[in-house]
Amino acid sequence: MKRKWIMTSLLSICTALGLSACAVTADDQSAAKTIKQSLDTLVGEPVLAASSNPNDYIAGNQAVYEAILQTGSEGLNLLLDQLESSPDNGLKEWIMAQASADMMGHDNPVHNWNSGKDWLRQYKTNTD
Repeated sequence: MKRKWIMTSLLSICTALGLSACAVTADDQSAAKTIKQSLDTLVGEPVLAASSNPNDYIAGNQAVYEAILQTGSEGLNLLLDQLESSPDNGLKEWIMAQASADMMGHDNPVHNWNSGKDWLRQYKTNTD
């Protein structure tokens, strides 16, 4: 009887852990999809393509940028990973750095930066 209770309890715990792991994966996938779509929209805006100011891309699509910010800590981790793995250092990387800084708010250790990779370098230096 005791063995049956233990097996049932373990099965319940395993099931609960499995379901919670699926939920985290679904949240990460949702955040990744939101970030990818939002960055593609921000960077690909043809009306703003003539601007050399990255802030214009954000201001021109504030709702899309807010969608990135709403992805929370999962989104922040994804942005940091994408920024680090990106071989480029252009508009997309600048927007990823700005979104990361905005998501961190007062916890952002970097205040003066020129590019996405510059922000990341300073961020890593200040958090190590």
